[in-house]
Amino acid sequence: MRYDVAVIGGGPSGAVAAAILAKAGLSTVLIERNLANVKPCGGAIPLGLIEEFNIPDPLVEKKLSKMSVRSPRGRKISMEMPNGYVGMVRRERFDSYLRDRAVRLGADIVEALVREIKPATNGHSIHLSKGHAPIEADFIIGADGANSKTAEELNFPANELQVIAMQQRFHYSDTLKPYEDLVEIWFDGEVSPDFYGWIFPKTDHIAIGTGTEFRKHDLKSLQKKFIEKIGITDKPYLDEAAKIPMKPRKSFTQDRAILVGDAAGLVTPANGEGIFFAMRSGKLGAEAMIERIRNNKPLRSYEKKFRKLYSQIFFGLQVLQSVYYKNDRLRESFVAICQDDDVQQITFDSYLYKKMVPAPWSVQMKIFGKNIYHLTKGS
Repeated sequence: MRYDVAVIGGGPSGAVAAAILAKAGLSTVLIERNLANVKPCGGAIPLGLIEEFNIPDPLVEKKLSKMSVRSPRGRKISMEMPNGYVGMVRRERFDSYLRDRAVRLGADIVEALVREIKPATNGHSIHLSKGHAPIEADFIIGADGANSKTAEELNFPANELQVIAMQQRFHYSDTLKPYEDLVEIWFDGEVSPDFYGWIFPKTDHIAIGTGTEFRKHDLKSLQKKFIEKIGITDKPYLDEAAKIPMKPRKSFTQDRAILVGDAAGLVTPANGEGIFFAMRSGKLGAEAMIERIRNNKPLRSYEKKFRKLYSQIFFGLQVLQSVYYKNDRLRESFVAICQDDDVQQITFDSYLYKKMVPAPWSVQMKIFGKNIYHLTKGS
């Protein structure tokens, strides 16, 4: 069968793109290798995303306004969002809902593994796993994650920086009860030498995980140490692991194909946030695809717009990670700075809607001075 657009990958970026394309009247197929797949992910989403994509309340298992950060020496800084919350979703339910919405709007869905993508007249021929006929498509959106087969087959530039993350799910216990309504982040070299550890509560379980640069450290040992430090003696009921690409590819658009979400490398450094940028890139990419098909406008407008909107955020977080994640002395400094009320306000305001919120000049100078002080002192 032939389609205007084939979307390869049924996570948030692909499902959002497929829904927008189908709603616009373009023939669309969403190809997902495993509809029962559980994506390893903390599942934290900001208020701005919930509002923009009309995420129904039952999918948001927790609305958390309290969080804390811990330093290597055990220093704990507690914070609270005054004007919003972090939404917690369970990826198997969240992704399924987004795919169902795309189907309701008119997209076809195929559960199959992409084996090969070949050039065809005015488009591509997508060869699938055994038992599925090839799919012809004029255009392709690659939404198939960090190990994107689409990117490989179409010769996009490589994903340069990849973190490997591990997460375990635990049923609630007396040890974990204090985290029932609290997000906690651990900046500790024993938990992660170059990233961080997280504790994210859901309705009936706690998700606990850590990450490190791919092939650089023993991830299982780091996770084991994290669990020991928290004091958990219970066994997890589910283990998960996945690669996270934390730097946009040098290019993620071609004449007849684009990449979105993790496939494009659109996960922010320092905090590893991916769902927001996956869904936003899926939306922007689909809108550019509609313009390409209807008005012959170049697909590069999608990449240009995405970079204009978010390059400052990616750059700022990259600087933060490169400065403060090098060693435990600097992590102590970072956690100390988090105690500042203005730092918390700027962080939360920027997080909720992913916009760089300028602070008054006096506040900027105060924060700059505190950075210098703590970097020098190391605490």
